[in-house]
Amino acid sequence: MDPELEHAVLLVRRFLRQYRKRVMAAAVLLVVIWASGSAMYKVEADSRGVVLRLGRITTNTTPGLHFKLPWPIDVVYTVPVEKVQSLEFGYRTAVAARRTQFAPATSEHETMARMLTADLNLAHVEWVVQYRIQKPEDYLFNIGGEQRNHPARDAEDLIRDVSEAVMRRIIGDASVDSVITIGREKIAAEAKEEIQLMLDGFESGIRIVAVKLQSATPPDPVKDAFDAVNRAKQGKERVVNEAKGERNRLIPATRGLRDRTIAEAEGYALRVQMQAEGRATAFLAKLVEYEKAPEVTKTRLYLEAMEDILMQVDDKIVIDESLKGLLPLLHLGVGETALNPAGSRQTGGRR
Repeated sequence: MDPELEHAVLLVRRFLRQYRKRVMAAAVLLVVIWASGSAMYKVEADSRGVVLRLGRITTNTTPGLHFKLPWPIDVVYTVPVEKVQSLEFGYRTAVAARRTQFAPATSEHETMARMLTADLNLAHVEWVVQYRIQKPEDYLFNIGGEQRNHPARDAEDLIRDVSEAVMRRIIGDASVDSVITIGREKIAAEAKEEIQLMLDGFESGIRIVAVKLQSATPPDPVKDAFDAVNRAKQGKERVVNEAKGERNRLIPATRGLRDRTIAEAEGYALRVQMQAEGRATAFLAKLVEYEKAPEVTKTRLYLEAMEDILMQVDDKIVIDESLKGLLPLLHLGVGETALNPAGSRQTGGRR
């Protein structure tokens, strides 16, 4: 043996014999410190702790400080069960802020977003899946097989595969107009339900919070033509709506005019009928009186008729038929004066 090495070994042996108790105490202290640090763990407010003792699940702990047996007896996995996580399909968000910035589109994004519809058209569909971990035990140990090294990554891969398969099946059963315009909410709701059913079948412990279609557009090569068709459809709908509005405005007005005209005609007919009946009744009453005293009734009717006639004449001149000349006149103009034969003025009146 090398003399220097032999000398070093002798020094170590001498040190251990001299300070053996102190060395053992220090070792015990280090073990205690290590055990104390390994026996305490913290669970965040949005997480739950799953404790394994010798590889078997023993408890599920709530947020806060907790104690366990030192490693490798007890092992703790913390799972963020309250956190809503998102997976994006067909695009990627670079900066999530007030003004979201998106990363440049890649060939992988384009391939994922391009889908075939039921009417054999292509649609560019981008969507996002939001989910939460509902059962930490299933999330940790039912996904990823026996390795269980990266449960979060395994869960993301599972959700991506399931979501893409479901979305392609739903888009493949819908028309391109439904995908791009009116059917987006229905597609999102149906996709959420089917993704949840498939994840429950895998016992993944994941609950889907929402599925949102961020964008659904035709592919770039045909986008201009599709926009032109949409503008034409919108113009057609606008003209139809304007025509319906004009019809809805004119029909009530015409019906009101019709009802008013009918009411006026009915009122006029009733008025004419009542007037005719009144005249007939008056004539019959006069006939009764005439039959009682023909001369008196005849004279009264004559005087009433003359009164009505003379009331409509402005200038009235009465000539006495016993006179031979025309000078002695009686002027009956109302509010006027006439000259007598002597040239004096005389007010109108009877003479």
